Amino acid sequence: MKKSIYLLSGIAVLSLAGCSGKDKYAAFAEDFCICMRPMHEFQEKFMKMMTAGESDETMQALLEEGQKLDQEGQACFTALEEKHGRFEGEEEAKAMEALRKACPDIMQTIGEAPAPAPEDFMEEEEGAMPSTDTTAAGGQ
Repeated sequence: MKKSIYLLSGIAVLSLAGCSGKDKYAAFAEDFCICMRPMHEFQEKFMKMMTAGESDETMQALLEEGQKLDQEGQACFTALEEKHGRFEGEEEAKAMEALRKACPDIMQTIGEAPAPAPEDFMEEEEGAMPSTDTTAAGGQ
């Protein structure tokens, strides 16, 4: 009788663990979205301020904030990889699908040409803002 109770208890625990409602891809996607949300919001803020023509000082302060967010994001990704491992092949496709469901706004931004990374701006001459002239890149 005692063995039956342990067996039933063990089965109950295993079934509850298996019925958590999230598979490994959904759990990964949820954690990924948490990692990316601050940088996603920063990019939106950055693009709005850049379009509005904010002062160099304001943009410089914003870029410094972006560098901090980038460092935090890198640490978050390292922890994410340690927790969930890497997905390859068919697993990668399943993980990407879970990401599209969990945070479609972030995935859409990642799929588009993202705003320049903060470190891209910081490498230029101190105090100088990068050129936003797009005609030079287009050869016109």
